[in-house]
Amino acid sequence: MSLPVAFKPAALVEFEEAVAWYEAQRLGLGEEFKLEVKSTLKRALTNPRFFQRVRGRAQRIRLHRFKKYAIYFAIKDGTFAVIAVFHGSRNPAELQPRLR
Repeated sequence: MSLPVAFKPAALVEFEEAVAWYEAQRLGLGEEFKLEVKSTLKRALTNPRFFQRVRGRAQRIRLHRFKKYAIYFAIKDGTFAVIAVFHGSRNPAELQPRLR
């Protein structure tokens, strides 16, 4: 399945902030995080129905290397929408309104 990928604004901010944080920790680590997210999105696009449904249409896929991160997504109107790039130590209540 090949769908266009679109990041919701909040998800894009989370992604960019995570990349910057990892890059500040070690040169090149931000790029490694980017590649992991890209690889994870590719896995999700291959068979999106395989991944856990968390609420409504929203589903979750976890990153392998950066284990505390998960990508929340939904397929709507022929688009693979990234709802969040969410770190597991954050308050899950922050995520709930976006999953509706």
